[in-house]
Amino acid sequence: MQLKFLLKFLQKSRKQVFKHPSLIFFNGIIILLFFLLTIYVKGGEPNWRKAQLITQLFADPFTERRPLQSYLTSLSEILWCFSVAICSFSVGLIKQIRPQRQVNRFIVCSALILAILLIDDIFRISLIANSFFGIPKLLMAILYGTAIIAYGLFFRRKIASTPYWLLLVAFGLFVISTLVDCLSLPGMGTPAMLEDGTKLLALVNLAYYFWYVCRHEVLLAKR
Repeated sequence: MQLKFLLKFLQKSRKQVFKHPSLIFFNGIIILLFFLLTIYVKGGEPNWRKAQLITQLFADPFTERRPLQSYLTSLSEILWCFSVAICSFSVGLIKQIRPQRQVNRFIVCSALILAILLIDDIFRISLIANSFFGIPKLLMAILYGTAIIAYGLFFRRKIASTPYWLLLVAFGLFVISTLVDCLSLPGMGTPAMLEDGTKLLALVNLAYYFWYVCRHEVLLAKR
């Protein structure tokens, strides 16, 4: 009886897994990454630095000596992820509610821009480009700023029908944060507050804006 139940459970689980090929793909990518890391660490002569790489990749921001390290940075990243996730989820939900309806380009482009900025913020793309390729951080900021302005102009009518002042506040705070980062002001506490503090405040307004807008778009699709 138990064997029959187990076989039935496994068969049902197998069907559920293969109903979601994207899930198999993303899990496969992560497993492949782990496999390549294992080959790198185990391959060749034993090297403690290679083994330490794994620890560094999975390191926690919390340490006993610095218990508050990166807490507000982590909060900023959560807010980034929240905005990207709610836009991405809303696009799929609206498409499922109204399959015949055209994809909401405003939310799609919003999710794309937010995702690019999130990747840059977490993986320090601008910093890497500056350190290894000599690309000024100001140039990267201008590139992102131009893309955001083009996005705003293209969707100006749509944005005008939303609480756009939240976007203006967030954009202004991001400009301040970027300028402080590029200018490399002397000191420690004040520059950190001006750079990362304004960014955190911008992300609070941004997250609320996209929660409000996406909620409205989903409710509108249900009518």
